Amino acid sequence: MDYIRTRHSVYLLTYHMIFVTKWRKPCISNEIGDFMKAESARLCLGYGGELVSAETDRDHIHLLVSLPPTKDVFNVVRSLKTQLSKEIHAHPVYGPYVARFIHGNAPLWSASYFVATTGSVSLETVKSYIESQRTNEHKRKYEMRSRYWQGKGRNKSPRPKDNA
Repeated sequence: MDYIRTRHSVYLLTYHMIFVTKWRKPCISNEIGDFMKAESARLCLGYGGELVSAETDRDHIHLLVSLPPTKDVFNVVRSLKTQLSKEIHAHPVYGPYVARFIHGNAPLWSASYFVATTGSVSLETVKSYIESQRTNEHKRKYEMRSRYWQGKGRNKSPRPKDNA
């Protein structure tokens, strides 16, 4: 990716963003993921930026976004999360599908998010990492560290493993 030149500045600011669904519910299907990527690209253009790469998994989305230096990253993240959530919930097909996982008036996304600049590694490295997120080899490994989940506390059985 080349430097972006404007009238008074030359810049290349890219951010790796990750949004996680509420309660890490696996509510992002392939169709919803494609819809989110297209909407993210449209929203980024509205900020004068560009969606360089995006990929979804069942419970999160990775975005690689280039933004101008005049944009506040926090406001862009807040807006992206809000708009994606509203558009998914309002969609006649995707809204009912997501409602099976996230009940009530809860938002689609968790309140937390991850964002990092990509200056310390090459852009191609980050881009290939984001694009590899949909593979079957990259499954989130849940590590239960407390004694409760290991079956050692209060005579409780351990949490059953997800065979999906």
